[in-house]
Amino acid sequence: METSPFVACASVRVIAFLARTAGEDIQDPGDAKRPDCRGSESASATRRGNHAAFVHLVWEIPLEPMPLLRVLILGAQRGMKSFRKELWFELPTRRGLVNITPQVVACLNESGVREGLCLVNAMHITASVFINDDEAGLHADYEKWLEKLAPEKPYSQYHHNGGEDNADAHLKRTIMGREVVVAITAGKLDFGPWEQIFYYELDGRRRKRALIKIIGE
Repeated sequence: METSPFVACASVRVIAFLARTAGEDIQDPGDAKRPDCRGSESASATRRGNHAAFVHLVWEIPLEPMPLLRVLILGAQRGMKSFRKELWFELPTRRGLVNITPQVVACLNESGVREGLCLVNAMHITASVFINDDEAGLHADYEKWLEKLAPEKPYSQYHHNGGEDNADAHLKRTIMGREVVVAITAGKLDFGPWEQIFYYELDGRRRKRALIKIIGE
């Protein structure tokens, strides 16, 4: 596979960075002047032992793209699809769980993407999106566990609750997380056993949103 100068340059810059984080003092080849994005021996400036030699070798020999670069490059070449949709919620209770897997599957089918990634995230800082089993006992355990970690009352225990009463919802969202990313394979969400996507409302009784973003081909 022929590798463009951009790919070779990008690959070695990342590897040089990783080497520096490990304590190796290696000059970034990106700082050297080069007409075709390939450094000379002086440009790759070996410093110490095997790490420096490894970076020098990578710099001199064109590389196949790294996985992320490969996705970006192939996506640009083939016309990567991008799909966006918002899901709206208005739960009548302060807290509640909604299995949104069917809505996400419907969006995937609408997007036409066969291979790619699906991001689902809550668009509010008092709501969460996560993946787990759709089992009532587990959902009750979440409620009990979260109330132990960040109890709703007394409201006065939180500095945040000046003119509000939802400090616990912010903390619970931090625990449960903002988003999930699921691989798309052969036009389907590539789940493990029993995995489902949930929207967790932590401060309800008002309209709120979750975002679905799908990219791929």
